[in-house]
Amino acid sequence: MPVRRDRKNWGRRAVLWLGLCLAGCLYAPYAREAEGRFLRAMEQPAEITDVMGEGTADGDEETVMQKVAYLTFDDGPSTHSGELLDILKEENVKATFFVVGKEDEESREIYKRIVREGHSLGLHSYSHVYKEIYSSTDNFQADLWKLKTYLYHITGVSCDIYRFPGGSSTTQMKFPLEEGEKFLEEKGIRYFDWNATAEDAVCVQSAPGVIMKRVLKDALKHDKTVILMHDLNCCKTTLNAVRPLIARLRKEGYTFDRLTRDTILE
Repeated sequence: MPVRRDRKNWGRRAVLWLGLCLAGCLYAPYAREAEGRFLRAMEQPAEITDVMGEGTADGDEETVMQKVAYLTFDDGPSTHSGELLDILKEENVKATFFVVGKEDEESREIYKRIVREGHSLGLHSYSHVYKEIYSSTDNFQADLWKLKTYLYHITGVSCDIYRFPGGSSTTQMKFPLEEGEKFLEEKGIRYFDWNATAEDAVCVQSAPGVIMKRVLKDALKHDKTVILMHDLNCCKTTLNAVRPLIARLRKEGYTFDRLTRDTILE
């Protein structure tokens, strides 16, 4: 009887073994195909990323360029400077003033107030007489250094930003621009042009709405816009355009800042 039981068990084992072999033979092609798909996927990580879905990893954010407007006022101080500074203070806006050399007490107080209220005090020229300052590199350097020294004695600030009268592309220079640039670099001074303008020194007494239209025409093309306006006695309408211009630029998503030697505009 024990012998017959062993034979019976052996028969059952044989049937089970044959069944497993048959199942393995049937599954093998699918297993090899699945393995092939896995290996191909490992060789193509981009496809794996697509399967996982588009997006960024935790903590990553898409970089968005901040829109910044730099209001700059050339040729001051003027009879409007105090009121202009009042408007900027009320609007909580910092600006940049590229000034000329004026020796009256009111102008000296304006230089101090520009600094005291957190704006940038920039160099423009002492005389602003093109035929003199651009007649030679020596005259150019002397005029600029006279203004820098004068402002330092009044405000205690060693100004390190500059704007060429008429801009760096002016045709009034009797010497290569590179010579002026070299002098500025040697003295640690950076110059700024502009990419939007009110054209208020050319078309004086333009209506505030016209001034805004001129500025916005180019300003809105740039995430970092440097806006040229003038602080001149004849530019009363420019003063009247400042507050609505600030409001419109804010509506367009701009914040405001002053220019410094380290300002990044790219």
